[in-house]
Amino acid sequence: MDYRGEVAVHSLRIRIFAFSYIIYAIYYVGRVNFSVALPAIASDLGFSKVTLGLIGGMFSIIYALGQLINGQLVERFGAKKMVTFGLLLSAAANLLFSYAEVAILMILLWSVNGYAQSTGWPSVVKLLSEWFGRGSRGEVSGLFGTCFLVGSMAALTFSGYILTKFGWRTLFLFPSIIFLLLIVPFNLTVKERGIQEETVDTRSIGRLTLSRKIFVFATAYVLLQFVRSGFELWAPSYIFEVYGTPLEYAGYGAAIIPVGGIVGSVLAGWASDKISGAQRAPVMAVMTSFLVLILILLYKSVEAGFLVNAFLLFLGGLTLYGPHVLMVTTIPMDYDDRYGAASIAGFIDGLGYMGSTFANPFIGWLVDSKGWGAAITFWTVSSLLATLLTASVWIKDRKTLSGRP
Repeated sequence: MDYRGEVAVHSLRIRIFAFSYIIYAIYYVGRVNFSVALPAIASDLGFSKVTLGLIGGMFSIIYALGQLINGQLVERFGAKKMVTFGLLLSAAANLLFSYAEVAILMILLWSVNGYAQSTGWPSVVKLLSEWFGRGSRGEVSGLFGTCFLVGSMAALTFSGYILTKFGWRTLFLFPSIIFLLLIVPFNLTVKERGIQEETVDTRSIGRLTLSRKIFVFATAYVLLQFVRSGFELWAPSYIFEVYGTPLEYAGYGAAIIPVGGIVGSVLAGWASDKISGAQRAPVMAVMTSFLVLILILLYKSVEAGFLVNAFLLFLGGLTLYGPHVLMVTTIPMDYDDRYGAASIAGFIDGLGYMGSTFANPFIGWLVDSKGWGAAITFWTVSSLLATLLTASVWIKDRKTLSGRP
């Protein structure tokens, strides 16, 4: 390829990276709005935390199943078609949810939204794997992994403002408009290198479970997803109830978690390329071990005040999302040539959200019956188990590299 050709490809990569980043960040406008609306929905409709947890939990299980299915469909039909379909369906689900008042209908609509939202991640990971080579995957995926953190942070902050000014129902009207406006520019900007023409291999998920590394990473990801789903769904309620923070500021306070996650994502991707030589497990193990420590401090420091605990939430986001991004972005790209990046991303992220199906109502029950301290204890144990799993891969890789059995 001549110089002009290289410049053209480089420019195209930047555009694809940037627009894919924006698209997936904006997906979160139609997802975390439910988290910010939780206290207001509970007050307006009289729902218990268990009921609210069931709405969030059903989103998670349908999102999980959608990831497993859509990971395969992205390999078959391509990212552009799947993203377009997902944005249209999510717009419709959010719009109808804004008018709902009955719990069962809200569960149904938010489940539909879960499937719609599941089209996004396998698609964007597939696009990255097509356009970026092995030499820069850690740094590229670490930077790209901040997209859902930026989206979450912006959505939490924006939703807190909308909630205060217009009420919780308006939180579900805005995503519908935004999603519809994005479909045309996405299709005009993003280019795919190729779509597999063969029929979907229904055995590919079974093949993934036979890979020891991918299975261990997926299990560790499930454990971290317990923590992430807790932070994402319950953080505004935690800040509102524990510190007595006004409702609109609780959303702002919760946004400190993805701010830390942005730093952690970039740091983890860079460290896995530059320090550990494209070995991802050492970075995962170190960061999850620090997450355990931070959760213990968070449990012990409730009376220290909001500012101290806000800093701990920042560090929690940093040490949580760093390994999280490596597991669900970098690992699928690393194994693209064996199983397909979209398939792996859907498999790992799908299992993680299956874990959220259990975690969301369970955490709601813990808080209702035992208090917030019990929820933090649950997150701490989950993080410790994730540390042990990723450390086992690290030890195994060191033995392999040194030639020991």
